[in-house]
Amino acid sequence: MTEHESQREAPIRALIFDMDGTLVDSEPYAERAWDDFLQLHGHTLRADVLGRMFGLRLREGAAVVKEAYGLDLSVDEIADVQDELRLAALRGNLRPLPGAAALVAFGRAAGLKLALATSSLRHHADLTLAEIELVGAFDAEATGDEVTQGKPAPDIFLLAAKRLGVAPESCVVFEDSPAGVVAAVAAGMRCVCVLHVRTRDLVFPAPPDAILPDLGAAIPWLQRHGVQSVTPAGE
Repeated sequence: MTEHESQREAPIRALIFDMDGTLVDSEPYAERAWDDFLQLHGHTLRADVLGRMFGLRLREGAAVVKEAYGLDLSVDEIADVQDELRLAALRGNLRPLPGAAALVAFGRAAGLKLALATSSLRHHADLTLAEIELVGAFDAEATGDEVTQGKPAPDIFLLAAKRLGVAPESCVVFEDSPAGVVAAVAAGMRCVCVLHVRTRDLVFPAPPDAILPDLGAAIPWLQRHGVQSVTPAGE
């Protein structure tokens, strides 16, 4: 048995969730915020540029935009303006994606550890979790401003696992972006990818362990991999 195969045989003890595009339908509002920003500078958001930003932290996305459009602004200047535009676009508009609440409840009922690992800044995560009523749902949280390297580096997932006290091979990551899947695989974790309209046509350099239509479909997937609820999900 190879090391990769043995990692896939480890018992699942923790679920680690990406946030934007995985737990919450925030991508349309982040996209709108980038388009609003670019409109101020005489540009429109191109699909190829948007695709390169999925899964990245704010300043890394700002660097992509600066290079793609040749903007005469610093990365920090772009990120600071975009930060305010994104918060304004998100506030009052967020809804959990299908299956998110059910999967979190299932994981809790099964006795698994739960973590959030998002490239978003702490204040973005706080706003998002409050709006989708998942404040306090996780045993640990890691945000993009807490790691030196963002996705596709594995740092944020390793930090989440460390805070949970669970070995990487016993963690399953839920992601939607190529950068996130690469990061999870690099961390030595299993990764389930839930695609949406903005990511389904992107190239995934590292293959996930499964591609599912929504988070609700992850419950039977986990059951097939040995995870069972101690109590009915939702109780």
